[in-house]
Amino acid sequence: MRVGLRLLRQWWHDEVDYRWVVTAIASRSALGVLKTAIGLCGLAAPLIAVLTLFSSTGPDGTAARAVMWSLVVLGAVWSARWLAGPWPGETESLVLIAVADVCVTAVCVLNPGYAVPSVGMMMLLITGVYLSAFHGPKTLVVHTVWALFSAMLLSVPLFRGGDLAAAVIMLVGMTAAVIVPPGLQFCYGVLRSEMLSDPLTTLLSRRGLEYHSAIWFARPASAPACVMVIDLDRFKAVNDTFGHCSGDEVLVRTAARLRRVSPAGSIVSRCGGEEFVVIVRLPLGAAAIVADRLRCAVAEPVGAISVTASIGLAAVDVRVAGTCGHQLVREIIGSADGAMYRAKQRGGNTVVISDSGAATDIELVPGHT
Repeated sequence: MRVGLRLLRQWWHDEVDYRWVVTAIASRSALGVLKTAIGLCGLAAPLIAVLTLFSSTGPDGTAARAVMWSLVVLGAVWSARWLAGPWPGETESLVLIAVADVCVTAVCVLNPGYAVPSVGMMMLLITGVYLSAFHGPKTLVVHTVWALFSAMLLSVPLFRGGDLAAAVIMLVGMTAAVIVPPGLQFCYGVLRSEMLSDPLTTLLSRRGLEYHSAIWFARPASAPACVMVIDLDRFKAVNDTFGHCSGDEVLVRTAARLRRVSPAGSIVSRCGGEEFVVIVRLPLGAAAIVADRLRCAVAEPVGAISVTASIGLAAVDVRVAGTCGHQLVREIIGSADGAMYRAKQRGGNTVVISDSGAATDIELVPGHT
């Protein structure tokens, strides 16, 4: 039970980097195909609306038919936007899905019987699958509530008319539209977490660092962001002397120490080889103290093997949500990386702080606390 609740909380608080997902799909040259598929699927609603308008079971009354024709036009414009336009930004994506949900429900309400509403529930399922891949759980919950409301709205007349079979079909469609997308999103989250993690240390990988730091920096905060690049000194000698298995043990041990000493809420990652990155939300002075504590923790000997670390620290005052993108994240890490190399040039086992370049370097000598 506790494990289930923990996983549920983890899913609820999971944040999806919309831009990262789109970029990942585009890097595989699949974005155009997916965009076309979405546009073609979107044609189903206006097509169904046109067919029902010319059928004997179509909506009665001038007002109802006018609304249906309006939905046909809106659905056609929606599909044309996907087919002819570029991939939408995050906000436009949400608007397009909201329009799709409203149009699907409206078409179903204006069509009696169960055939069209049953297709409509499957279309709500499709929009739910899209949201599960590109947007976060809170957005998906809003869609799920709308799908539940739509199914209840459409099934009540069927129950009242005594058509129990049609009502059951509607409820089955509701079950799929409500259960499947959250389940898929949970699976996507597990796979994404695995893909963004370093298999040896279980810390975030370089790709995971970029993914989570972009989300993390975009949140409003009262303190600047500080990036620490940590590189183990003379690590090659450990592999050459004790073997690669011992070297892996040192990396795992270092990862555990960095995770233990880093403040709660920090991002801790292994970017490759013997290089790690820690990102914290602290004033520069407090972050410098944390950096030196990390240096001391890495230097604690275990058995015959002991290593030290060179640490570069850079800070950026990003306190307004949405002001920091992927490019700025890379620039901040690059600045800290340059400070780390200067720490190595000074003999290692030290921390060098740099806001913008070598001219502002400050060295924390070993023993500083």
